[in-house]
Amino acid sequence: MGNQSLEIESRTFWRLAVACVAVLVSLNWSWYAWGRAIPGSLALYIVMGSAVYFGLLRWMTGIRFSDLSREARFIVVSSMVLLIVFLAFGRADTFRRIVEASNPEVARTPLLGFAYFATCSVLLRLLIPYLLVRFKLREPPREYGYVLRGGTRWRWVYVALFVFMVPLVIWASTLPDFQASYPQTTGLITGNEVSLRLFILYHAAYFMMFLSGESFWRGYMTFGLGRDLDVAALPWMVMMYSIGHYAKPILEVNGSIIAGFVLGYLALRHRSFFLGAILHWSIALTMDLAVLYQRGVTWH
Repeated sequence: MGNQSLEIESRTFWRLAVACVAVLVSLNWSWYAWGRAIPGSLALYIVMGSAVYFGLLRWMTGIRFSDLSREARFIVVSSMVLLIVFLAFGRADTFRRIVEASNPEVARTPLLGFAYFATCSVLLRLLIPYLLVRFKLREPPREYGYVLRGGTRWRWVYVALFVFMVPLVIWASTLPDFQASYPQTTGLITGNEVSLRLFILYHAAYFMMFLSGESFWRGYMTFGLGRDLDVAALPWMVMMYSIGHYAKPILEVNGSIIAGFVLGYLALRHRSFFLGAILHWSIALTMDLAVLYQRGVTWH
């Protein structure tokens, strides 16, 4: 695993994972209870989550942050910076704030806000990490999951996960929080009708968002720290991943903990994040279609 591998016993990994999840669930609930009212709280939660993980890592294993390879330390710090910038400036509400004052009509144009969101996602979560791997770390991108050949191994596992998730997604689509959150751009719906053309364009951008997200969480973060710690890197990635879901329904935020561990483990074992992106997008497409059906929306 990379330049060095710091061995951690299986029992210690599970203790570390359980401790991190317990703290993470508390952080998640605290953000929805009062944390989101604090300016800059997302950056604070990202720093706190990382501090908790590396504190627990040292306490349970004796491994200090300084014991990690230079590459792993760089991945951790750069990931946190990119995530903070993305969450602070890369979302659709940022686009609306920038444009609405000067051109309210453009700010309300269907899909432009989401297109801004998807573009920032590709730039900050896929392109910049790829360039850092290639030119800063001078590592083969395939070492970070940027590979298609061999990336479809274990595809039956992903198919099984999709089949398992469909009933849960259909159930969640009946809940008010999910009906209020999906589809992620309200510009798709006029009155009680949705444009099929806009829906296809929206999901093309949505797929790029998931591809860039998986390349960031399961590629850059997981493989970057996993080169030193193997599966023990997963609790840190999951903490960052769950915090990255803030502003979505709390059930989805906590559910992302399980998804993060499963997708991270699978990516580590078959050395690619591509199928994770396909799975993630397929579930999102199913959620959108289920919510539109529940709301009785018609197509045109």
